[in-house]
Amino acid sequence: MRFISLNRLNRSKRQTAVESADPGDQVTRIAPAVAYEGDLYRLPDWAQRRREERELGRAHAADGQIDTLTLQTGSVPRFHELEDERLEELAKIEERTEQEIQRARAEFEGQKIRLAESQRAFGEARKALEDSQRRVTELEQPSRRPGDGRPSSIAISGGHWPVVRRWLPAALLLLLLLIVEVPILYQVILSWGDSVAMTALLAAGAALIMLVAPHMYGRAFRSWQEHGSSAKGRLLLVGVAVVWLGLIVAVAVLRRDALVRPLIVDGEEIGPTSDGVGQLPTMILLLALLVATALIAADLGRRMHNPNDRRLWELRAKRDAEARTSASAQAAYQRDAGYAESIAQYLQGVERRRAGRVRQLDSGFDSLATAYLGGVVEGLRDPEAASWAERIVLRRRTTRS
Repeated sequence: MRFISLNRLNRSKRQTAVESADPGDQVTRIAPAVAYEGDLYRLPDWAQRRREERELGRAHAADGQIDTLTLQTGSVPRFHELEDERLEELAKIEERTEQEIQRARAEFEGQKIRLAESQRAFGEARKALEDSQRRVTELEQPSRRPGDGRPSSIAISGGHWPVVRRWLPAALLLLLLLIVEVPILYQVILSWGDSVAMTALLAAGAALIMLVAPHMYGRAFRSWQEHGSSAKGRLLLVGVAVVWLGLIVAVAVLRRDALVRPLIVDGEEIGPTSDGVGQLPTMILLLALLVATALIAADLGRRMHNPNDRRLWELRAKRDAEARTSASAQAAYQRDAGYAESIAQYLQGVERRRAGRVRQLDSGFDSLATAYLGGVVEGLRDPEAASWAERIVLRRRTTRS
């Protein structure tokens, strides 16, 4: 029977170690969760066999198949049967060991394929994680001016309180503008209907639009500053600004008309609110107020919206997900590497395991012979038979040595 050479096993073991260490130095070798177990041969149950041999010796002595005279000659027929059985077990050891080697080699080749696959998966996962970490590190620089591609310091630091602390004044300013716009617009559209509730709803809706629309325009303008836009997109921004300016002029005209309209108090008509003031100065003042309000809302939207913040959050989430994937791939790779190592060690211990089995087999059959003689002595109940049996055991041990 041919056994695998130690040099070849060592070479395979080193090759496995090299393949295991290739993905990175930070990989820590761990013991396999389940080590390779390829034993196909099991030694007999010596305790049970010894009990059986002792009973058999008693039975042979009782039946007269063996007596003191036979022991004096040193020839024990049962020993020949035990020797034949030992030779059969030796042949079985040789056969099973060869099968174990073939199975372990096949398992080792298959495990090397699985190890290469897990190594590739871990390498790809770690490369993706390193790339995401590099991009996050590059992006974690606070923005100094619009269009520099950097997120805000709030997004970098994280947390909700910095966001509240920074944007609460802006939100309060928008709310203040909204509160101021509602009564003004209420007065403007007071003559459009008799329902006070409907007039208030129209005023509130118009005031909300007058502030939200410029605010959203400022957010879109900031996105254009950060990412740029096509010529069509720039024309759209300009067109929206022109349309909004036209709406501002229309609202200013309505407010001017409301100011020059005569006031009626207690059923008596008095002069208009803008009495003594020309229409042109009134129109300029109204336009200035409306444009300033729109610009404030638009600038607040531009300052509050940084599309790079979302990009940073998405990259961080992607990095965290890839970190979990990389950790899982590393654990799978380490399990495969440890299992391949256990197969290599199993193959390396073939000769040692075979020699140990042979020693245990020889020792076990010697114990069976001794147990048989003990049963014979117990069955004969002859002190001289015990003496001859002891000599036989000593001679067998000397011959084995």
